[in-house]
Amino acid sequence: MADDKSSRAALPKGLFKATTRLASGEARTYWYAWRGGPRLPGNPGTPEFAAAYKAAVAERQKAPTRGVLAGLVVDYRGSPEFTGNAESTKAEWSRYLDLIQDESVPLAIGGLPVDVLADARVRQHLMAWRDQWRETPRKADYAMQVLSAVLSWARHRGVISTNILIGHGTLYHSDRADQIWTDEEINRFVAAAPSPEVGFIVRLACVTGLRRGDLLRLEWGNVGENAIVLLPSKKRRRSRKPPRKAIIPLLDDTIDLLAEIKRRQNEQWKMAAYAAEQKGDIIPPRPATVLTSTRGRPWTVNGAEHQVVDTKKKACIDKHLHDCRGTFATRLRSDGATTSEIADILGWEEDRVERLLAIYVDKESVVMAFAGRMRAKSAARKQG
Repeated sequence: MADDKSSRAALPKGLFKATTRLASGEARTYWYAWRGGPRLPGNPGTPEFAAAYKAAVAERQKAPTRGVLAGLVVDYRGSPEFTGNAESTKAEWSRYLDLIQDESVPLAIGGLPVDVLADARVRQHLMAWRDQWRETPRKADYAMQVLSAVLSWARHRGVISTNILIGHGTLYHSDRADQIWTDEEINRFVAAAPSPEVGFIVRLACVTGLRRGDLLRLEWGNVGENAIVLLPSKKRRRSRKPPRKAIIPLLDDTIDLLAEIKRRQNEQWKMAAYAAEQKGDIIPPRPATVLTSTRGRPWTVNGAEHQVVDTKKKACIDKHLHDCRGTFATRLRSDGATTSEIADILGWEEDRVERLLAIYVDKESVVMAFAGRMRAKSAARKQG
């Protein structure tokens, strides 16, 4: 035990550790110089690891020349506008902030003087910087999104007079309003999943329409008799708009799936509790979140994302997790929900809902659902 404590104490301050589970079931640990920092080779205690950590810290401590874009990025990283974001957002944005500061890329922009950043003539240079990743348009657009956020932050702080990237447009164009997971694809995903817990991720997303972050933090306490009620996450980015409470009606399929998940969790917990009791260890608590790993622990965003991506590749499925929201929309319509009701539940515009339903929900099912509602209203009037 003493050796274990001394080894932890010997770790460099700020070192960040991330553990993920591969599709094979193997646990893989990665080390980073700091949260959001560069990944380090090897393991703590090896010469390779120590040298890489030292180099990363030295590079970080290089004070960029004040008055240039790279220095502006450093100031932005320390601002509450950045530090107040969720950890997953900070980690993702840090990749692109590093890209802005990187002087080794072609058409580097980190050395641009702050004094010229409001000059419209510099816009063409920034667009050229983006265009070097034209072959990966989503990466190019994300880089510009982060750069524009830095410039907007600088404008609000009075550092520059205007953000010349406002209205710059995007390279990647995709309207996924017509994308849903079919039953056949869901079944293929479940069959290819390394465990039922991975299969539950997509299945639950398709019957709740919850976004990834909300899906992973959903707790049993949020599940009511008729609906799921989920308060906004405290880690979400600050917005001028009031936070939106998610209220998701429980479909019959949702209720059945939740019961299946609960049975699986109970079985897994009983085995874990028995094993702990035999070893004289503390019995683990029952899972609070609806979705858990095979160890009964809440999914991390990265862990769940890796498992879903790996399983999709194995099953040859070209759909995204957020396409499950469209799948949920079609199920709501099949259960009789109107376009406006679906739009309100998902937070979509009605025309987007209509486009999706026009493709995936046939007229016969809509008419039959309408007829069922009319019969129910007629019966209620007669009883009244």
